[in-house]
Amino acid sequence: MEGIATREFLAQRPLYSQDTNELQQYVELAVDWEAMHGLLFRAPATETATWQQTALVPAPITLAPSPIPRSSFDLVVSLQPTLNTLFDRISRDHDFLVSTLQSLGTSDEFTTRVFQMYLKQRLEGAEKPCVIGIHRSDYLINAGAELQAKQVEFNTIAASFASLSAVVGDFHRYMLERTGYKHLLKAGRITREQIPPNESLTSIGDGIAAGFELYGQSE
Repeated sequence: MEGIATREFLAQRPLYSQDTNELQQYVELAVDWEAMHGLLFRAPATETATWQQTALVPAPITLAPSPIPRSSFDLVVSLQPTLNTLFDRISRDHDFLVSTLQSLGTSDEFTTRVFQMYLKQRLEGAEKPCVIGIHRSDYLINAGAELQAKQVEFNTIAASFASLSAVVGDFHRYMLERTGYKHLLKAGRITREQIPPNESLTSIGDGIAAGFELYGQSE
């Protein structure tokens, strides 16, 4: 995987203030924007504050975009269809799944339950000719001599935050237009072109809709 030189990238990336006094005005803008645009989730319940069970709180997000090399971003986007195909084939390889997941025993309760569900539906002959895969790849940027994107997780079940992640870019564009990140940005620059679109919500919705159209068809 070809990467960009670490020194070159670090010299060009935006640098943000760590002064909490300067950050406070951005925090207040962020909370207001999140409340108006539904960038919220339920507050974690506690034994002493039952009211939190119905409370909504702002989702934890960055005040400004996190810089990564454009080449790394474009590369992982281009790889996603190939990874989708790979994991789809793995999911259909029964012998591989059994040999891999049985060794977990009961060390991972969630994976064990999912694996038992898989074995049960296979015994009941509940397999379908068509399936929908909702995938999310997580990456970190490895800073060696060159910066390279390294995959740390391939998630096949957590899709609930698509409704939130899809609007984080809109928030960053709003902050850029509203404030220019004055006082927050200490070096470098941010432009609208550096903030890519995020179509996670609509793409997942389109996938579910396509699956619904196929559901029940004989072929």
